[in-house]
Amino acid sequence: MNKPIALLAFVLTAATLTAQDDVGVRFGLKLSPNMAFVQPETKNIKADGTGLGYTFGLMLELPIGSSGNYRFATGLNLNNVKAKYSEEFTYVDNLVDPKKTRDLAREVALQYVELPLTIKLMTNEIGYMRYFAVVGAGNAFNVKAKGDRVEPKVIATLPDSEKTPVVEKFEELEKENMQDDIALYKASLIVGAGAEYNFSGSTSIMFGLTYNNGFMNILDIDGFKAKQHYVELSLGVFF
Repeated sequence: MNKPIALLAFVLTAATLTAQDDVGVRFGLKLSPNMAFVQPETKNIKADGTGLGYTFGLMLELPIGSSGNYRFATGLNLNNVKAKYSEEFTYVDNLVDPKKTRDLAREVALQYVELPLTIKLMTNEIGYMRYFAVVGAGNAFNVKAKGDRVEPKVIATLPDSEKTPVVEKFEELEKENMQDDIALYKASLIVGAGAEYNFSGSTSIMFGLTYNNGFMNILDIDGFKAKQHYVELSLGVFF
């Protein structure tokens, strides 16, 4: 929590020192639904559909140059996304039957504190509308991970080269703390486009579509690698 807050404080201080008289500095709020999916990078894990989440937080824009068409866009968001995947599990249920394989379902609700660092390119006003494109990097720190999962109840381990577990049954667990299985930091590429409608003065509403492409493994489990991506419907208001 301290790292993103400290970085935002630095950005705000820089804005005060370099653009304190520039009316182009803008603050706003956003609330944006998203749809996320997992991209596996090892054979023992599989994607298992998409999950719905949302993001809300503070937006901050600083002008680059005097035209007002180029802006450094950042802020501080609380990002809630879903990760749905399954792990391949090999086991036996007694000492006679051959080995079996089962996919263990995982559906994790992830919460990140996110600091986006992006460049926003805007058109001149057309009527009451301005159109924009945005590109940059996302920096997210995991603060919570709870989910539903299927877990085997292992009663023994076979003394073979693979140490195959003997399973009595499979249990369905709900709202379990899974933060130990999730990496602390996630970096991503942010690209998007949209429009702003000016009501009066500096007050505008913003809407658009953003794609967040994860760069890093979100799992902190030996032998398992997966990246997470999501599409977000960007909705916000500038004051």
